[in-house]
Amino acid sequence: MLITRVAFFRRGTQKMNEMKLIITGATKGIGKSIALLLAARGYHLLLCARTGEDLNALHTEITVKHPDCTVEIYPADLAQRSDRERLISQISEAHTYVDVLINNAGIYLPGNLLEEDAELIEKSLRLNLLAPYYLSRSLFPLLKSSSRPQIINIGSVGGLKPLKGGGTYSITKYAMKGLSDNLRLELKEFGIKVTTIHPGYTWSDSWKGADLPRERLMEPTDVAKVVCCALDLGKSAVLEEVVLRPVMGEFD
Repeated sequence: MLITRVAFFRRGTQKMNEMKLIITGATKGIGKSIALLLAARGYHLLLCARTGEDLNALHTEITVKHPDCTVEIYPADLAQRSDRERLISQISEAHTYVDVLINNAGIYLPGNLLEEDAELIEKSLRLNLLAPYYLSRSLFPLLKSSSRPQIINIGSVGGLKPLKGGGTYSITKYAMKGLSDNLRLELKEFGIKVTTIHPGYTWSDSWKGADLPRERLMEPTDVAKVVCCALDLGKSAVLEEVVLRPVMGEFD
C-alpha cells in the first residue's frame, strides 16, 4: 500500500539544462545510482517509486548535494493499473514534453516455473513488462515533442539466456527485450531512440548478507554510467543494446 495517493512536487532552483528525464524505481540500487549521476549533471528529474518516504529521502539527498537540480517526486506502484494511470495523467498535465523515459522499476522473485505459485508470473509481468509498455505508449506524445527523445529500458542478462531458479524473471526480461526491439522499429521515424541495457549481477540491498565476495558483483554506478553514454550520443546515433557483466562472470 502506498503511503500517499497524491503525487507531490518539490523543485530546486531552475537550471539552464532543461532536459527532463523520468526514472522509475528511482530510490533503490540501479535506479538510485542513475538518479544521483544525472542529478550531478543538472538534469530536470521526475522520479517515481512506490514509497513516499524513500522518495523524500532521495529528494533531500539530491537537493543537498546539487541544490540547483530540479526534482519532482511521484509515489506510484507501477504494478497497479490505477497508479500507472494516475502517474501518466499527472506528468501529462504538468509537462508539455519529456526528453527521456528510463524504465528501471522491476522485481525479481526466485522460483522454479513448475513449482511456484502461478500468481508470481502475473505479478512480475505487471511490473517488469506492462509498466514500461504502458508508460512508453502513453508518454509517446510528450516524447515526440522533445528535441532529443529517448527511451532507456533496464533489462537483464536474464533476458538473454535462461536463468536457473529465476525462470519467471527471465521470461519477463525476454519480453522487455522484445518490447524494446519493437519500440525501436516503430519509433525511429519520430527520431525517438530506444536503448536496452542488460546488466548482470549488480550490487543492491537484496544482496546484503549473501555469502560471496562483494567484488563478484558490479556496482550500480557502472550501469548509470552506461545510461550517460547513451544520452551523450549525437542525434544520428543510438546505443541499441549493451550487455554488462562482472569481470568474473555470473555464478550459480
